[in-house]
Amino acid sequence: LHTSDGYTALMGAAGKGHPAVVLRLLRAGADTAVRSEDGKTALQYAKEEGHAACVGAFRQHIEEVTASQREAAAGGAGGASSGEAAAGARAAASSGSPGRLSEEARRLEAGIAAARGDEAAVLAWLYSGGGGG
Repeated sequence: LHTSDGYTALMGAAGKGHPAVVLRLLRAGADTAVRSEDGKTALQYAKEEGHAACVGAFRQHIEEVTASQREAAAGGAGGASSGEAAAGARAAASSGSPGRLSEEARRLEAGIAAARGDEAAVLAWLYSGGGGG
């Protein structure tokens, strides 16, 4: 998810200090390597703005991914992954309603919601199929 100027929802949430949204976006697969037009990543925005809780969300995500990889390597079996749960929620939430906004407009709305820290709006966007590309 990014706007035409390269600014992502993850950058907005990190730069405005919304760690819960940052973590949700990371868990949904947000690309942490994307750079804005000025060459900054979401993590750099969080650090520059002094949002330690957002930086902590990046650390937490890394720890979760590392633990998941270790469990998978050890042959661990558990319940449904968060990715499977998100896919199920997306399927349940998709309605295919006519007159929907363009994908670019939906991305912009999601980016604005992330920058405001509106976790519910970001989740609704993710579950409706957003972030898939």
